[in-house]
Amino acid sequence: MSTAPREFDPLVDQLPSRFVVGIDLGTTNSAVAYVDTQERPWQVHTLAIPQLVAPGQVESRETLPSFLYQAAASEMPDEALRLPWQTDGNTDRAPVGVMAREEGTSKPQRLIASAKSWLCHTGVDRTADLLPWHGAADIERMSPVEASSRYLRHMHDAWNARFPDQPLAEQDVVLTLPASFDEVARELTIEAARRAGLNRVVLIEEPQAAFYAWVHKHADDWDSLVSPGQSILVCDIGGGTSDFTLIRVRRSDVAGENVQFHRVAVGEHLILGGDNLDLALARHLEQKLTGGGKLPPHQWDVLVRRCRRVKETLLGEQPPESLTVNLPSSGSRLIGG
Repeated sequence: MSTAPREFDPLVDQLPSRFVVGIDLGTTNSAVAYVDTQERPWQVHTLAIPQLVAPGQVESRETLPSFLYQAAASEMPDEALRLPWQTDGNTDRAPVGVMAREEGTSKPQRLIASAKSWLCHTGVDRTADLLPWHGAADIERMSPVEASSRYLRHMHDAWNARFPDQPLAEQDVVLTLPASFDEVARELTIEAARRAGLNRVVLIEEPQAAFYAWVHKHADDWDSLVSPGQSILVCDIGGGTSDFTLIRVRRSDVAGENVQFHRVAVGEHLILGGDNLDLALARHLEQKLTGGGKLPPHQWDVLVRRCRRVKETLLGEQPPESLTVNLPSSGSRLIGG
């Protein structure tokens, strides 16, 4: 590739760690994968991430939904929010993950979602405490940087709980980000990692990571699948962005290498992904439910979250033929579509 990864610390190359860890900080879901360099042959493993899935219920999942929920003091006690690595007195009342996503479906004014999309939003001060956008009066607003750091901190803590003798801060960590992120968004991603206690980090663009994964998958035959002069378009459609990278295959002058890959173009930043599908579904249902009118902000936020769940269910394995969306009205009755 023609672009070098960005580094925090020159010791990354001088003092290799036992583990090489990849973190996908996603708009809707995040994940951690790793390679133990003492294992032969090297294998990629996925870190199971403990997280709250309901009040007082912790389960390990392969992904961490990128949602943060600020629980009201009257909703649930600290014990119901405690994670395995937390003790009395340091329970975080703003959990992230599955429970945050589910609780926020009915109470979106307490939910932060799509922080990654806000990181690259040029129309706002991305370091300002502005999330959640339609937040409740009693919650602590935070910046997209701080919200992103909370997801990274949770994954950091989950790693340290799994490998207490090999803390994540001492491993080589590769953190993904969209190729179309501007320099400000890249710097803010670095700042989020720093706040989460991760200083030994290399950034890699997500389409390049996807291409490397393809090469790894075809380790035995990739050189027969490409030839000099070809162009390879990598399309990465995520939760909040669509990312495009064009890679040119060129003949190599290096002995023992047939071809080299060069990134020659990156698409403009396109805030188009799963979030937009949710909004389109919600707008369609809003028209049906209101007869062409507009829902109040609170009901609109609830509708968007429920449309997301419907979309994921219908696009998942063994989906039902149909689903009903019910929306609480301003009174006690339900409206449905």
